[in-house]
Amino acid sequence: GGGGGGGGFGGGVRRRKRCSPCFFPSSSSDDRDSFTKATTTTSRNEGDSGEYSNDRAIEALSSKANNPWSVNVYHSKRKEHITNELGDIENEEANSGKNIVDQPGWDADGKLRFSITIISEELGLSEKQVEDRVGQLFTLIPGLKKKVGVMKTADLVRISASIPDVYKSLVGLKEVFPGADLPTMITNRPSILLEEIDEMERKVKQLREACPKLNWDAILSDHAYIFEIKNPGKNCLALKDKLGTSVKDFEMYIARNPMSLLSVQTGEELLEYDNGSLKQLKENLEGTPKADGW
Repeated sequence: GGGGGGGGFGGGVRRRKRCSPCFFPSSSSDDRDSFTKATTTTSRNEGDSGEYSNDRAIEALSSKANNPWSVNVYHSKRKEHITNELGDIENEEANSGKNIVDQPGWDADGKLRFSITIISEELGLSEKQVEDRVGQLFTLIPGLKKKVGVMKTADLVRISASIPDVYKSLVGLKEVFPGADLPTMITNRPSILLEEIDEMERKVKQLREACPKLNWDAILSDHAYIFEIKNPGKNCLALKDKLGTSVKDFEMYIARNPMSLLSVQTGEELLEYDNGSLKQLKENLEGTPKADGW
C-alpha cells in the first residue's frame, strides 16, 4: 500500500520496534536483554502465532530474583482467546456465553450426581436405587435428562418418588392431548407430570372454546408455560379486548404469538418463578403451613 512515511491510514502496516527501553523504567540491562531475547527469538519464526513469545517472556522475567515486573499466570474461564478487530478480548455477551468453560465438576454429569444425592436423602433410598429410578425416567422421557440442573430439584424428587405414577400421568396426558408431542411438552415443563389431569383438561377446554380453530395440542407441546395460567380462557378474552380492532384475525395472532397470553396476567395470577406466584409468596410470608400449589 502506498503512502510512504506520512503516518496516514492509507499506508501499509508498520511494525512497532520491539522492546523499547521505555518499557523498562527501572530494569537492568540484563533484564532487558533477557526479555528482548525471549520475545524476538520466536518472532523471527514467521509461522508462530505469538503465544510462544509471551510464554518465553514470562519465563525470562519470572526467573529474575529482583525485577520491577509483576508476572503472573492466570487460568481463563474462556475456552478460546477471542479478540475483536482492535485486539480487545470479546466479552461473554459477544458470543452468547458459548465461549465460557463450565465450572469444574458442574457439568451435566456433575448436576446429575448432585440431584441423585439430594433425591437419595429426601426419599431415604440408596443412591443405586435412585439411579435406577432416574434411569427409568430418562428412558420414558429422554429429553428430561438435559433439564437436570435447570428444573427444580424438588420436582425431580417428586417425579422420581413413584415411577408408576409417571406411567399413569403419561396415559392421562395422552388421553387429554392425543395430538401432542408429549416428550417435548414434558421436557419443556417437567412439572406437568405432577399436575392434576382434570385441572389440565379444564384449562385446555377453555383454550379450545376461546380459539377453536387452533391446534392446541401442537401449541402446548412447544409452549407448555401456558399451563401456568390459572384461567387461560379468561386471558384469551382479556387479550382480545386489549388488542381491539388492531388485530383482524385474533386466532392467527395467538398462533404466532402464544406468549402474548402472559401479557394480561395480573396480580396473584402472575407467572410462577422459582419462589412461586404472588399468592404463594403472600401465604408463605403470612405463615400459612402449606401454600396452594407448593
